[in-house]
Amino acid sequence: MRLAVFSDIHANLEALDTVLNDAAGQSIHRYFCLGDIVGYGANPNQCIERVRALPKLNCLLGNHDAAAIWRYSPYAMTKDATRAILWTIDQLTEENSSFLKNRPPTLPMGDMLFSHANPYNPEAYRYVINNKYAQRSFRATREHVLFVSHSHRPVIITRKNFLQTDFFQPKGRVSCDLDPQRRQIINCGSVGQPRDRDPRACYCILDTKKNTVEFRRLKYDFIRTGEKIKEAGQSDYLVRRLAKGQ
Repeated sequence: MRLAVFSDIHANLEALDTVLNDAAGQSIHRYFCLGDIVGYGANPNQCIERVRALPKLNCLLGNHDAAAIWRYSPYAMTKDATRAILWTIDQLTEENSSFLKNRPPTLPMGDMLFSHANPYNPEAYRYVINNKYAQRSFRATREHVLFVSHSHRPVIITRKNFLQTDFFQPKGRVSCDLDPQRRQIINCGSVGQPRDRDPRACYCILDTKKNTVEFRRLKYDFIRTGEKIKEAGQSDYLVRRLAKGQ
């Protein structure tokens, strides 16, 4: 089975369309969206509708999605994020708000668990970016492979023992063999706002037969995305970070 795993679209329609067009040619059997369809960008409704239309879709709730339906406080975010979410709330159709309200925070599937942020307390929305939070995630779960997002940075975290983990940060487009003997956390990166200093959209494909995960990086028209963010009256900082991948 081949699973397309993607997250942190952040209402970036140009990046999402680029990723979905690429995935359409990759013999995908199921799609897993790990959340944050909205926030920051200027096309929240269009992005939700693109995701909703995917066949065999599983979709989780991210913190920006939760803020857009008042399940998480918009005021707990940065100033720019709060401003964008309040704008997003006014834009969302009733149907798309309802879609977000029905998204779960985590989803188990066989020996895998999918979560937007930390699996041990998923609606606290903490980043799994160091050994401390990786070990907490491993201890609180039983699944062999944990998929997360939220940090906007692709990474594979391998548990060596009860105290140590290895962090591998893939650069560009790369395919990695998974370790059948060790538990791992895979961050699929971000479609619409990468923060690993690579502005290209990122998603990954898990091949359960080959036991591999492929990180795919794709160029998209971030200039047009930035123009629409400006037209929506949002911060120039949100525009600049798209070009820098940060």
